[in-house]
Amino acid sequence: MSNNPERKVDVVIGGKVISLISGEEEAHLQRVARYVDSKIEEMKGVNSASMIDERVRTLLLALNISDDYYKAADRLARLDVEQEKYITENGRLRQENMLLTEQYAALQTEYDRLKAEHDEYLEVFGSAKEENNVVQLNRKVGYR
Repeated sequence: MSNNPERKVDVVIGGKVISLISGEEEAHLQRVARYVDSKIEEMKGVNSASMIDERVRTLLLALNISDDYYKAADRLARLDVEQEKYITENGRLRQENMLLTEQYAALQTEYDRLKAEHDEYLEVFGSAKEENNVVQLNRKVGYR
């Protein structure tokens, strides 16, 4: 039951108007009443239902509603387990992402260092070439 003040709500179940006093929202109570009413209509659709006395019909109605409840509860339990798996996987992926981000930063730093070293070599090579301090090889160097 909710913390709302109690109020009177009229609902229709089995073709009869029933007054309920509850702290639940009217929309919720109407939804529940429509559900019970639909289960009663389902029972009317079964040919043998008219030959069953009222107590047995009420019992079958309660069993049908209980069956729906337990199926929904089982589905919710499975979804909770599945959600927990996703939460665990999400945590693992976040950790992996942090590790990869750190590795990327280290590689970027190494790249920047190597690029600076490369640029320095090019600069030294360029100035040495201008001063004719470069020896040219006239034959190809190869490996056997």
